[in-house]
Amino acid sequence: MKLTKIAMACATALISAQAFAHAPGVVPDEVIYISGASAQDKALKALVGNLCVAGTLDTFKDTVNPAKKGKAYTSYFCTINSALVPGMSADKKVLINKRSAGGSGKGVQVVADGVAIEAMNINNGNCTDNGDTTWDCSIAGGVAGGDLFMKVSTAGISDVEPAMFTDPNVPPGDVAVTPAQVSKMDITSMNAVIFGVPVTENLYRALQIAQGLDSTKDDEVNMPSLSSAQVNALITGNIKKWDQLLVNGIPLTQIAGVTPPTPDLFGTNPVGPLVHYCRRVPGSGTQAQMNAVFANTPCSTGVQKPARQADTNPVFGPIVQENSGSGDLTVCLQDKFASGKWAIGVQSLEKSDASFRFPKIDGVAPTLKNVAENKYKDWVETTIQWRNAANAGPAGDALAILQTIARDASTPGTISALNTKFVHGFGTGAYLALNTNGHVPSFPHSDANPVTTATHAPLGTPNTCNLPTVNINSTL
Repeated sequence: MKLTKIAMACATALISAQAFAHAPGVVPDEVIYISGASAQDKALKALVGNLCVAGTLDTFKDTVNPAKKGKAYTSYFCTINSALVPGMSADKKVLINKRSAGGSGKGVQVVADGVAIEAMNINNGNCTDNGDTTWDCSIAGGVAGGDLFMKVSTAGISDVEPAMFTDPNVPPGDVAVTPAQVSKMDITSMNAVIFGVPVTENLYRALQIAQGLDSTKDDEVNMPSLSSAQVNALITGNIKKWDQLLVNGIPLTQIAGVTPPTPDLFGTNPVGPLVHYCRRVPGSGTQAQMNAVFANTPCSTGVQKPARQADTNPVFGPIVQENSGSGDLTVCLQDKFASGKWAIGVQSLEKSDASFRFPKIDGVAPTLKNVAENKYKDWVETTIQWRNAANAGPAGDALAILQTIARDASTPGTISALNTKFVHGFGTGAYLALNTNGHVPSFPHSDANPVTTATHAPLGTPNTCNLPTVNINSTL
């Protein structure tokens, strides 16, 4: 009898806990649609989870790529704890739909102009319960089949500020963002994201050997380096073949101990080794920051823009492959490495894979400490934006939730916990809180309190074209 009562009590408790979770068919009190940069997806998941009443969160992911569920669409459905959201009227069941397909380019103009884009439907009988508050959702039916539907985004996220999405950062079929569109939105910096220039593991080892480093180690001491000028030449196509990359006047391919890459062929004729460049498509915020940091575009006129896939030359080089998402870019580097090629790419420090490594840039490693101490240059301030009140922007509880997400995206504690998931041989990455959001750095720097001491927004408006300027007491 006692065992029966205990079992009934446990079952009741389990049913009660499950009842709080929000499956398809539960009617939300509020729905928020966010589109744009995929680089913030892990951070967004953590931020939303922090706002939910314990035990109420269900997560829904598309299954277009079974190995990378949620690559295009993810939805979060929970009861938001109003005590954690200043200005929220009461606890509410909130469904947050995040579209990552299309990257940053889908977090800017369509938001400003209120243009409907595809969002994932979780109530079309298309989602399967995994039994652990996660759901797999097919979107194979598309809009016609009801798995997707057209909806205006409530907010957008971009790796760089909206004004950066002019040539060469305009998605195919779109036009450059205009000052008028920018003026329709409230734009808030979320956090600092560290980027790097990943190279295939075989190229990394070659650079280590050429620079007298231990090619069996991945620690900071033994990281090889590329200069900003070399990166510029590689991504613009000025260095077309790897034997044009010199170390102390000697082609890298000819240095003792270096294993050259697999030769490229034009038909049956050797023409290589050609430079292979895995880049992102126009409209990607990841690509936009690389364009600005290493090619000074669209910041200045009269500069050479990074090579496009159409610039590929199978005889003289380079070989350029444009990739829609960061996951696709990783696959590009994997494929080049597997075929024995040397290649470079662009990724945030969120990304890691056995096929590539991040070298130093100008002799400086992409660490949290080096960004905080203003020694490493390749970092940007991610923004979240929504239409302002004059342009029918979000209001009430939806606005309060978005403002809290923007605020908490730069909380050092949240970021520090998130960074532990991004482990490299030289340390962890890839986020820092912004001192412009009121956070105070530690001296000396502590990875437990990752906060910037400089900003790209000295006048209050984020501008990736600005050289970072120290705006809080710093240290050398």
